[in-house]
Amino acid sequence: MPDPSPLLDIQTTVASWRRVPRLRARLQKAAQATLAHLPQKLRFPVSATILLAGNAKVRQLNNDFRGIDKPTNVLSFPQFSPADLPRLGKRGEIIELGDIAIAYQYVVAEAKADNKLLTDHLTHLIIHGLLHLFGYNHLNNRDAEQMENLETKIMNSLGLPDPYAPQPAPHKRRKS
Repeated sequence: MPDPSPLLDIQTTVASWRRVPRLRARLQKAAQATLAHLPQKLRFPVSATILLAGNAKVRQLNNDFRGIDKPTNVLSFPQFSPADLPRLGKRGEIIELGDIAIAYQYVVAEAKADNKLLTDHLTHLIIHGLLHLFGYNHLNNRDAEQMENLETKIMNSLGLPDPYAPQPAPHKRRKS
């Protein structure tokens, strides 16, 4: 059986992404942790394409594929129906799950507004996007709770904070 570690084809179209420390290693580690927390029937060799883009490209994708003419933080484009994944995974071949696109400016603004480290927020969004490729969603309260609990568990396994917990405002030094 091939190595079950997820293979990520990371494409960067905005130079600002290159300033994120250890970006590729961080994304790969998040993908490995995500796969490790999935049910056994979904643990098989996979690959995904990650597009690290800007707001304009993600806005275009969001409009083209969802009819929403605005940028968003992360978009996922699954290649397969979730019901087909366990059967495909039994083949032992690497399954190309689909594509994930992330908007740099949107993610930076969200991280700042939520008092989160950019790297932590990005890690959460990769986990979130990958879970969508495996069929997880947040279309109703029950599914949202299941997905958010799994995201929190994966983040915790990486030593990172709960992405849904409010983050305290950064401490500001008083002028004397």
